Amino acid sequence: MDVRETVLALAEPLAAERGLVLIDVEVAGSPGRCILRCVLDRPGGVTLDDCAGFHRAIDPLLDAADPVAGAYVLEVSSPGQERALRTERDFRCFSGRLVLLAARLEIAGRREWSGRLVGLEGDQVVVAFGEGEAERVAVAIADVAWARLRMAEPAGRRTGAHPARRLRRHAD
Repeated sequence: MDVRETVLALAEPLAAERGLVLIDVEVAGSPGRCILRCVLDRPGGVTLDDCAGFHRAIDPLLDAADPVAGAYVLEVSSPGQERALRTERDFRCFSGRLVLLAARLEIAGRREWSGRLVGLEGDQVVVAFGEGEAERVAVAIADVAWARLRMAEPAGRRTGAHPARRLRRHAD
């Protein structure tokens, strides 16, 4: 098992018994400067106390399993209000919310959209955009390069295409 799989196996049941959902485990950095990040959520959001309690609970489990060679920093956080959407569950759960979405392949001359997440239709993520959200795009989940919730559309900006220079900072 690699580091991520080992941490997932330890963290998922621990999160579940605390009423939390483990959204992701990220391993970043380089040997000796590794960051191990557990991202948690729950309906209604995650508190600082939730993150601190989870950190205290998983720390001895990680010490015992020793999944990371060398030193690492453990971070426990919530996904934030403009969280990344990665799974079918995410696309179902957050339907109706504003999103930024980038496709791996060009669709009708575009790769990027900003609009309202309609949800899933089969294996397609559907986003409504444009004036009055009258236009729609359907992107196969496998072809979604990245997607992220947006809190609100910038003032004076029409939903639809976003310049690539603005979107790159949102890429995972």
